[in-house]
Amino acid sequence: MPETDVLNPTAGWDTALGDSMNPSYGFTRKRASTQLHKKAVGGTPWTRETQNTGHTFTFSWLGRTWACVQRLKWYYEQYEDGYFTIKNWDAGGREYVGRFTSEPQEVETANNKWDVQGVTFEEMPQAPMMNYPSDWDHESILFNVANNRGDMKLATNGAWTQVTLGAAPEITLGGILRTALSNIAMSDPGTLGDWAQYEYRGYGFKLWMVQGAAYGKAHVYLDGVLLTTIDCYAATELGAVMVLAQPDVSLDFHRVKVICDATKNVSATGTNISWYGLQVMR
Repeated sequence: MPETDVLNPTAGWDTALGDSMNPSYGFTRKRASTQLHKKAVGGTPWTRETQNTGHTFTFSWLGRTWACVQRLKWYYEQYEDGYFTIKNWDAGGREYVGRFTSEPQEVETANNKWDVQGVTFEEMPQAPMMNYPSDWDHESILFNVANNRGDMKLATNGAWTQVTLGAAPEITLGGILRTALSNIAMSDPGTLGDWAQYEYRGYGFKLWMVQGAAYGKAHVYLDGVLLTTIDCYAATELGAVMVLAQPDVSLDFHRVKVICDATKNVSATGTNISWYGLQVMR
């Protein structure tokens, strides 16, 4: 399958080519514009995701063998209408799935060596991957139920109300342990059929809900497909914790939906459901 075809499968030398397929430079991740920004005069900014595109990279291969040049040309021609994988070995081997959108143009330099510069590679939404991004501490972002200006970002239906938790969880984001996150959540008494939903653009996600003695069960859906039923009961009050991780999700627009089940653990004192946040891999 195309997703198993890797341009640069090894971090070092490719004996068969007498070269390395790793680019001389590139992997400056420039994300295409995916948002619409509006701001009323004297008002606060308003943002909405409008595209599911990923990152765009510009690669160069300098002083390479003719076999390396031919490999680049083959990948461009073979996958003009498809996709392949390229690895960023300098960043731990994170994989990106996409295609070259500009044709490799070679220039002979000296001693039968060739330069190929300015080759554009674009991520392709919805393409399956061999290995999905997994560095949650550095490459994920957290979507709270409301943004820093208090605008509600979580869509709800039913008896959901905003609540203030006793404390916020501590989550590592951008390589930093965040100890002063928002302590706002949305809570429902667990009425059958009440739901909350968040739409995001990215890869996989981690769902953060509140767990405690008075909390019940809920169904979790991804893009309309049931993933699992979670039980938010805990003998002690845990506050907001990560209750579900779904890492293997292709780049795209996705909707995570929680539907109250109105059932509970036999030890629980209630069927409450509280949504704290959605941690998304970018």
